[in-house]
This record gives sequence, structure tokens and C-alpha cells, in this order.
Amino acid sequence: MNLLITGAASGIGACIAQLACKQGHTVVAADLNETALTSRWGNEPAVRCMVLDVRNQDSWAALLEQLDEKRWPVDVLINVAGVLRSGRAGELKSDDIDLMLDVNLKGTILGTNAVAAAMIARGHPGHIINIGSIASLYATPGTTIYATSKHAVRGFSIAAAGDLRPHGIAVSLVGPGPVKTAMLEQQRGDEKAALTFSGARALNPEEVAQAVLGPVMRHRPLEQFIPWREGILGKLCTVAPGFFLRMTKRAAERGKKHFDSVGYRQ
Repeated sequence: MNLLITGAASGIGACIAQLACKQGHTVVAADLNETALTSRWGNEPAVRCMVLDVRNQDSWAALLEQLDEKRWPVDVLINVAGVLRSGRAGELKSDDIDLMLDVNLKGTILGTNAVAAAMIARGHPGHIINIGSIASLYATPGTTIYATSKHAVRGFSIAAAGDLRPHGIAVSLVGPGPVKTAMLEQQRGDEKAALTFSGARALNPEEVAQAVLGPVMRHRPLEQFIPWREGILGKLCTVAPGFFLRMTKRAAERGKKHFDSVGYRQ
């Protein structure tokens, strides 16, 4: 299959791309950071590097035009690109708000829309996988806009799945818990992000990649949260937000104790 993966220069995106190559897929690795992208994938024959600003509709159009010219149709789009800046309501910075909503939400919407249009025009069933977060269910104080963006990614993914089913195109939301990446490292020691560290451990990026390229690609579920128990608890917290908010103070204290935990070290 031909896979288009955003945010592929590092972190979860790079790990998915690496496993996809091992599985025999052809990968288009897209990222805004051209230097990191070519440094990571320049010598891998199964990977085609493409510079992409997920926030920009023209950038998506240009990328898909290049793929069409080269006859590299996208079978599976995996929207991974994401950013996180901590911040509480009343202290939020305008630039941080714009960045998270533009990359996490607008980037996912623009990518889904552009690739879905190409799949529909081609008349070939496809699969779009949007990487949300466990924060798609937990409205976490302290990482307020990040949680907002990931809640919106979940809502968009579910609605888009309904739009695209008649065309044979599946949309799946994957919501991992904290993952051992640079994004997690930037939160270490930040009290606003303490809830990120409140669980028993962080996931390895390989666990996310295996889920995406394993059961998610095989079964094309509407959504899959990792670990699944967190998904169940998160849905309960969504139904009972008052209960969730009562839990957060104790959970944040636990998270602070976990800042230096082995379970959160790369």
C-alpha cells in the first residue's frame, strides 16, 4: 500500500513510517522540517520525502499534485503532525492557541479533506487515520487548548467517517495516552502538564505504530484508544465531567511524583 504520513520526521510519525517500511509499504513521509525529514529518510529507498505545511491548503494541494504526477496514489493517509504547549485559561498566549488549533485541528481537517477528494475522484476505497490523543476524551486542565484541539479532532473524525462511508473510505481516530517522544519530554517538570504523567507509565512510540499498522489498518475501526482501559475511563469522564474535574487535583499530585519515573523515560 501507499501510505502518506504527516509529522514523519520524528516521534510517532517517524516510528509509523519505519514500521511501514519493514512491512513492505511504500511511504510518503511529509513534514514541515525539510532538514530533519531528509536527514531521517534520505537514504531509505522505500520512503519519498515531501515538505508539507499541514496548516496550508495550497501546500496540501501541491503535495497531492506531485503525487498524482508521479502516479503515487494515496491508499492510506495517517495524520500524525501535532504540537503541544501547556497553559491554563486566563494565562493562554494567542500564538500558542493559533499554533495548536492550526496544526492539530486545521491540519487534520485540511489533510482529510484533500486526500478524501482525491480518493473519491479515483473511485478507489481508502483509509484515513487521524491521530488524536487520550486527551480527545479527557478535557485536561493545564493543557487546555491541546485537549480542546484533540476533542475537536475526535468530533471531526466521527463526522467525516459518516460523510465518507458511502464512498468506501474509512476514517479512524487513534487516541494514544502519553507517548515517550520529544513532546512528552517538553512537559516534564511542568506543573501545568502534571496530568499527563498521572498514569502508571507512558507508551513507547512502537506500541502506537503497531496498533496503527496492525488492528487499525486491518479492521478500520471508527476509533481506538490505547490503552483500551483509558479509553473506557475517558468516555465515562466525558459523560460525567464534574466527576472528572473532582479527580484532577489528586491525579495532578500523582503526576508530579511521576515526573522522574522510569515509566516516563525514553
